Amino acid sequence: MTKWWEILWKQNPKTDVYDAGPDPDDLSVDNAYKTRWIWYHTILAIGIFMTNILLIAIFLLLAIKL
Repeated sequence: MTKWWEILWKQNPKTDVYDAGPDPDDLSVDNAYKTRWIWYHTILAIGIFMTNILLIAIFLLLAIKL
């Protein structure tokens, strides 16, 4: 029986070779760049999500009052 994640991603993490991301024990410029890139985009995504929630609230408030 096929699992849902095998259908969607068609990969098996036990057999596929993939980049697991930066090694936290490895202190290099490339590792620092990847880590900062991940944190920057995570914070950016949270900010965009909060902005969208605020815009939806403003839209609903204007829709109810008009």
